[in-house]
Amino acid sequence: PRVDASNVKSKIESALKRHAEVEAKAIRVTVQNGNKIILEGSVDNWDERRAVESAAWSAPGVASVDDRLVIA
Repeated sequence: PRVDASNVKSKIESALKRHAEVEAKAIRVTVQNGNKIILEGSVDNWDERRAVESAAWSAPGVASVDDRLVIA
């Protein structure tokens, strides 16, 4: 189902802020076509990367996640 892009984006950003180990301001979340999520930015390690991707998938209506995160 198609969902409101701004709603999906805010839900993902809220989930990132709840994960204390992830520096949310270093992550850019883009929503395309209402259900495709693009993650860009940098994280410190693989655990953070998994946490960010998991947060993206947890938003209702997400059909795909394009993880472009870099481990810095």
